[in-house]
Amino acid sequence: MAEACTVVRFSKDPSLVRIDNLKQNDSSDKLSEMSQTFGIFYMICISSSIITYVLDLALACVLLYFYSLKGCGLYFALTLTFILVPALIMTAVSMRWYIVDHDDPSLGKTSVLQWIIRIVFLLIPLAPLLRYLDTFIYGIRSLIAKSSGNDNLHNTLYRRMLDEDSNGALLRLFHCFLHAAPQAIIQLMFLLNHAGNGQALRDLGVDVAVLQSWTVLAALFSIAWSLTSYHRSVRFARDDKDNLSSIGVLIGFCWHLMSAVARILALSLLASIFPTWMGIVCALHWGVMSVWLALSQHQTAACTNRCEELLFSAALGLAYVIAFISPRDGPTRYIYLAYYLVCFMENIGALVIWCVVNNSEDNPILYYGAAGAQLLTFLLAIVFLLIYYRYCHPSAASKILQITDPSVDSDKPGYSKAHTHYVHHPHNLSSS
Repeated sequence: MAEACTVVRFSKDPSLVRIDNLKQNDSSDKLSEMSQTFGIFYMICISSSIITYVLDLALACVLLYFYSLKGCGLYFALTLTFILVPALIMTAVSMRWYIVDHDDPSLGKTSVLQWIIRIVFLLIPLAPLLRYLDTFIYGIRSLIAKSSGNDNLHNTLYRRMLDEDSNGALLRLFHCFLHAAPQAIIQLMFLLNHAGNGQALRDLGVDVAVLQSWTVLAALFSIAWSLTSYHRSVRFARDDKDNLSSIGVLIGFCWHLMSAVARILALSLLASIFPTWMGIVCALHWGVMSVWLALSQHQTAACTNRCEELLFSAALGLAYVIAFISPRDGPTRYIYLAYYLVCFMENIGALVIWCVVNNSEDNPILYYGAAGAQLLTFLLAIVFLLIYYRYCHPSAASKILQITDPSVDSDKPGYSKAHTHYVHHPHNLSSS
């Protein structure tokens, strides 16, 4: 059973904030959090989110331009598809959230200028970037309010900053699983196909191959930071959770990066020789995970009925093709074990098939390098995972290798303290 969520409502007076349902024994601690400020660490995290997002998207667009010049029709079509489709989905979702917020009188009125700016960013489309810019604006305004001694206004602006940050982090998850992960697989597949064929590589152009490499790296960093930022923002946005330290964020980033490299590399190796098989493996993985979630993960706080639970399970099952996100509070130690065991078997299966089909004598550096990198990065991901939950998790002091305790802590979706997501704002379906 998911624990009761903490609800924070804005009153009609924008200078007042009312906090409901705080635990009695934690009230003093949580009220003291209201004095938190938009510090250097928070600024660095938001800046990193902006940089990784813009760099990932910009490199994909530049690569698209070179594909058009080279006449690479298939490469151009696949790259364009995984730029436009995720962008349209994020634009639609973000616009719906703005409309829901607009209909909530407790959040105040939105000016015409704000709507114009929103529409421009959504049409470009750069929905997450606008959320991050709003986070910066609210954060700076909260600092100004605090310096002027207006604590009520500071608390309100700080809460709204947390809300925009959590919304931006959730949009980045859409970007992560719909754009960054497919782009990394596709571009790495193209590189692997040309790595053993010198003539094909010359036809494509060394400059394009280098750009493909940078695009893959940017996508991997974007995936890792999207997941890390999401866990961080959810903890900042929840009244009943301790915040992640800077070391925790760094170790968490290394964990997600190594896990993403191992998974993307395995799928790309399989796709480079049997693309249809790779699609079948991903579809089966998606289906099994969706069914498992639908049967086991009931009463998720993000869902109000069974139909929403099924849709939520399907969406989360798709994300599980690349990474694991806990759908609700509860013990997840054995769930992590089962998930990574399945991924390990899939990764090894893909690697074995690729090694059998290819000849080590044709390109020994690629052959042994790809095999070694796939195994090493997966092992490093497990090591960073254990380090994170043993030493860097906020509740590590009270647990030893117990990944989640339902009465203490969990990285899970929902329950924002920014405003009432599950009363007035149901748009945060998943938050980690």
